[in-house]
Amino acid sequence: MRVLVVVVVAVLLSFGPATVATAQLGPNVPSPLTQPDPPPPPEAPKPDDGGLSSFQRILIFGSAAAILVLIGWFIVRDAHKAAPVQERGPRAPADTKMSARERERHQRQRRAKEKAAKQQRKKNRPR
Repeated sequence: MRVLVVVVVAVLLSFGPATVATAQLGPNVPSPLTQPDPPPPPEAPKPDDGGLSSFQRILIFGSAAAILVLIGWFIVRDAHKAAPVQERGPRAPADTKMSARERERHQRQRRAKEKAAKQQRKKNRPR
């Protein structure tokens, strides 16, 4: 109950400064002059500026899109031609199991290829 009384008193006291501030103006201060807004100027007739018709806009944007698609197609085609081909031998199907000897043989072949590639890279290094 005590808190409620404190809150009500604080709210009532907060209205006091607003009335004091309006009293500072005094009764002799003229109110601001108000003039009616001037009427808007009449709209001038818009001359036909010869803009593009919707068909012309469609042609322009359609040809721009076609050019972009064509450029992208040429880039992708060239990238496929220039990309190195990864040489992979025939892969064993996942469902067939290799014997231990075959796995070891494949592993030795893979290691030999890796070793030869490493030696080739060392050979081609600039000194």
